[in-house]
Amino acid sequence: MKVVCDATALIGLARINALSVLRCYLERLTIPEAVYEDVVIRGKGKPGAQEVKEAGWIEVRKAKDQRQVATLCVKLGRGEAEAIVLAREIDADLLILDDGTARKVAQRMGVAVVGCLGLLKRARQRGVIGRVKPLFDGMREQGFHIGNEYRAVLSQLGEL
Repeated sequence: MKVVCDATALIGLARINALSVLRCYLERLTIPEAVYEDVVIRGKGKPGAQEVKEAGWIEVRKAKDQRQVATLCVKLGRGEAEAIVLAREIDADLLILDDGTARKVAQRMGVAVVGCLGLLKRARQRGVIGRVKPLFDGMREQGFHIGNEYRAVLSQLGEL
């Protein structure tokens, strides 16, 4: 499965020492250069920076269509724009993206999108993790915004 990821999920999972969930769920993860710069270069010393830098299963790629990236950057951050363009270029099966506006743009462009919560839900359904509630709660405690879907996902999984 080809999966592209924005910085938010990487940082959110790293803050609770759960980046390994992505590794267990995915054989390979692709991130655009802008996401690498956000997480590893500008985020040096912060959660996820070293883990992403050393992760042999995370591939960093450049989005080729920089004109499309620039167009999307009018409404989105550079990492989000590059992630969407890269996902289209490599015909990714899934794009992990949490920002609401970016998700809508990606969906309008025909890219299948899931947020961090949706990804954890899928990992739970496939038996990669036993429970999602501790991860959700840990992310909330670390300042990760989790919206209304929190209760719905926990209810669907029988964890309320």
